[in-house]
Amino acid sequence: MPEYKGKDITIQRFISQSTGKNEYLLISGHEAACIDMIDSFDNLKVTLGKNRAELKYVLATHAHKTRVTAVDHLKTNFGGKFYLHEYDHELLEPSTPKPNRYLKDNEILQLGNIKIRVFHTPGHTKGSLSFWLEQVGIIFTGNTFVKGGHGKIWGPKSMSLIVFSLKRLNYNLPEETLIYPGDGELTSMKEEAWVNCLRSA
Repeated sequence: MPEYKGKDITIQRFISQSTGKNEYLLISGHEAACIDMIDSFDNLKVTLGKNRAELKYVLATHAHKTRVTAVDHLKTNFGGKFYLHEYDHELLEPSTPKPNRYLKDNEILQLGNIKIRVFHTPGHTKGSLSFWLEQVGIIFTGNTFVKGGHGKIWGPKSMSLIVFSLKRLNYNLPEETLIYPGDGELTSMKEEAWVNCLRSA
């Protein structure tokens, strides 16, 4: 069953068998985007086929190996353009295809009838991204925002960046916004009301 099914978009969550991390497939009309796809290729193929959809975007919330290891396979077997933030370019291994281009903060990607707004949310990595579907009230946060907290950080500078990113998301997103994280269970801005305390931090 889809994780979310609405008038303009269907969202399917897969759980990576090798890492246990979340992978997402978004379909609007006959266009699809995957976010942080790792190894659920059979599920991806079946779902695309059922929806007669073609993969338009291969999106990565950040460039740690687990999040981009499948890019070559995806581009070769399913197509799609690989997008990343330029600050994470240095994390890519030589075997990973170069991004078709780099995404910028507040950029809008069109997927069928849905607009995907790009937020630069550094902290877990310098180039971490979140993808906001304002029309349906859903955001994909990678390892920036997870249920009950945030992703792994690497020291004081990383901490200050992720606090800034969480404050920004809290300021911009309505409380009913659903959060689809890179790890763990789904949550919402309302459930994560603790971030309100960061506004004065």
